[in-house]
Amino acid sequence: MTGGAEALADAVGAASIGRAAAEGVCHRFVPILRTQALLGYRLNEQEVTRRQARQLGSISSPDILDLLMDLPLGLPVPMKSLTRRERSALRSAPPGAVSIADGEVTREAVAPVAVDFAIVPARTWRAGLEIAGRFAPFCMRIMVLNRRPCNDNDVRSEASYYGIGVVVADQRGTDVLAEPAPFRRRRFTVAGWQFLENVYHRVA
Repeated sequence: MTGGAEALADAVGAASIGRAAAEGVCHRFVPILRTQALLGYRLNEQEVTRRQARQLGSISSPDILDLLMDLPLGLPVPMKSLTRRERSALRSAPPGAVSIADGEVTREAVAPVAVDFAIVPARTWRAGLEIAGRFAPFCMRIMVLNRRPCNDNDVRSEASYYGIGVVVADQRGTDVLAEPAPFRRRRFTVAGWQFLENVYHRVA
């Protein structure tokens, strides 16, 4: 990829991709989902401060995240109402994720970061569809190519179908072939929360 992270950064300023990079959105080039991606993310400053005070880093266990998702935020739940699997996850939950008192457990943790978009480099647009597709459940997606495809129409058609933006960044500059579709989360899942914790681990 010509220019590496710089070429990806140029893509942030292209068309609606630039509009997605709103005030308060940070950018970081990180290894994630078996690729390298430039992420646009926003820290939950209140949660980050709380975690730092409690010396709580990222939460990687899907079992613990599943438990947290089943607990209402800030409301005590009798421990006797938990399932066996939930009680097992509770025993391994790090301090600061939950609090326990008087036979009740209270969820304290929330997602520490939100991700607005992922921009990924790709040698070919077909490879880019697969790589960017990994981020489909999590955020808006853009691929960056270092040379113009032979058939722009095929690229626009396929990328638009999947909602993936396409930018060509070469020596002549930056050209948008397809706009990314806005991201609409259908539901928040354990995998979605785990993705955000992974991002937090990379950028915190």
